[in-house]
Amino acid sequence: LRYYCFREVSFGHDGGVSTITFGERYETELANEYGNLASRTLSMIDRYRAAVVPEVDTDPVLEEDFATLREELERLLDRAELTQALDRIWQRVRRLNRYVEERAPWQLAKDDAKAAELDQTLRSLAEGLRVVTVLLAPYIPETADKLLRALGTDDLSLDGAVFGARPGGSRIEKPPPLFPKPQ
Repeated sequence: LRYYCFREVSFGHDGGVSTITFGERYETELANEYGNLASRTLSMIDRYRAAVVPEVDTDPVLEEDFATLREELERLLDRAELTQALDRIWQRVRRLNRYVEERAPWQLAKDDAKAAELDQTLRSLAEGLRVVTVLLAPYIPETADKLLRALGTDDLSLDGAVFGARPGGSRIEKPPPLFPKPQ
């Protein structure tokens, strides 16, 4: 509900809310975009790297996409632009989903000669997921806590919300679906 309110209505402004748009945001954004990203990332690390985040450098392509995120959010939050800050985070969630499609880790896993590429891809996905999760914690605190624990950390500090700040090597766990779809 907190996520929905900040996503649907700019902080400090009037806006319309409904159970229909709540359900749409829950299913489209939380379940399909963020939840699926988390599930795919953790499942691929579990399957292809025995549940351990590879200890390699992150992909410079994603480093560029995340380079200014923290500073951008600090400026927006200083101006109480909570909805706009959430939008910037969500742009990165969508970028990580595109990265999965661009890199196709399931294809890289089929070719032993591409093991280093697979390691970098999985490490980058885990790191990107960790950063957006730390930044989403004020909006979805319980889910963020579960996902960070699944990623092998509990660090919610803003200092840690920098892409590449946490080294690889952590053991991951696969949590149950973060956003189960209503029956």
